[in-house]
Amino acid sequence: MRVWHLEAEWDAFLAAVIGGRQQKKGRAQRATQAIRKGLLEGGDDALVSLGKRFDGWQKAYPLRIDERDVRKAAEKIDRKDLPVLRGMIRNVRAYHRGQGLGGRTYRRKGLRVREEFVPVERALVYVPGGQVPYPSSLVMGAVPAQIAGVKEIYVTTPTRDGALNPYIAACALLLGIRDVFRVGGAQAIYAFALGIGSIPKVDMIVGPGNAYVEEAKRNVYGQVGIDMLAGPSELAILVTGRCSPAILAWDLFSQAEHDEMATVGLFSPSKEDLYALMKEMERQLVRNKRRATVEKALQASGYLVHYTSLDKAVEAINRIAPEHLEVVGDEAAARTIRYPGIIYVGEETCVSMGDYYIGTNHVLPTGGAGRFSAGLSVDRFTKRRVLVKIDKSFLKTYGANAMRLAEIEGLHAHGEAIRVRKERLK
Repeated sequence: MRVWHLEAEWDAFLAAVIGGRQQKKGRAQRATQAIRKGLLEGGDDALVSLGKRFDGWQKAYPLRIDERDVRKAAEKIDRKDLPVLRGMIRNVRAYHRGQGLGGRTYRRKGLRVREEFVPVERALVYVPGGQVPYPSSLVMGAVPAQIAGVKEIYVTTPTRDGALNPYIAACALLLGIRDVFRVGGAQAIYAFALGIGSIPKVDMIVGPGNAYVEEAKRNVYGQVGIDMLAGPSELAILVTGRCSPAILAWDLFSQAEHDEMATVGLFSPSKEDLYALMKEMERQLVRNKRRATVEKALQASGYLVHYTSLDKAVEAINRIAPEHLEVVGDEAAARTIRYPGIIYVGEETCVSMGDYYIGTNHVLPTGGAGRFSAGLSVDRFTKRRVLVKIDKSFLKTYGANAMRLAEIEGLHAHGEAIRVRKERLK
């Protein structure tokens, strides 16, 4: 990992981090367009072919997994893990239940506007599973959808040679979800967005994924809703004082191990601490069970930054808008940082606890999307329904002004629609 000197290499550092994201997007764009074209032409057969190509299928498995097979898969988990899964679901449900869906009524003389929130009808929860399975992502996607009142929730995940991961199966059953599919990657996003072959078309797609899943979600937005652009994992750590190198090393590893396209970095005011961290990372890397993935991520997109001005470090982090941010040291610094998907404050508050057991959602914006979007929540599965009623007094008071605005904009029929109503009042 390179050590950057923030103030002296400001432009080059931001170009490296933000520009690296664009290179990843470019590769994904070319690949996903070819997948989309193939699906539109081939339907279910194309999905099976992609399963054989990417997931090692030895035969043509049914795309929808029979409920009996889901139960058989779930039976393979270690029974002592059931309370662990239930505890995660309970904590996520407790946190998201507080994200209220109350409407509001706006009143003026002669006017009443009622705003209500109604859930989408069909939602897909995409569960990553290319390198490792993510039952936690199933929980993070399904629980807020259920609280919002979504009627039909589908789950899809990559399956190695068609075999559903037992822990994903168990979480689906604990959540009461029966519609589970063995389709992964960009092809899953296109299939459920467009209703390819036997795959049902949905209204909303949520869930994190790799760069190809993220690009497919970008492509289908407008045909369906999406939660956000949630691609390869990102972590920035802002250190303002001293901290254990072992803690920092394992936190960086924890996000780098997701995907070789992950981006992780750390800001420190001490050069000595940065070099001590590098030595600790070298020492601990040999113990990492996902060493190959971590090394590739660190080499491709890892960074260490020495800063002398905390304000400049904060500005850089706001420009990058990483998915996760840990603030270690002066906790007041967290109040000046606006755009990460989530901020973990204090040495004890690590991303890993948030990923699993705090209850906050770990489906978060990546690639700088935190500058305009936030993590997955209950309201993402709803839309505002607005009901408006005016009476004769409001029409009499404001009708002429509205007619004049129609005249200014050159929209004759707009004005006439108001005029004929006003004439009835005479």
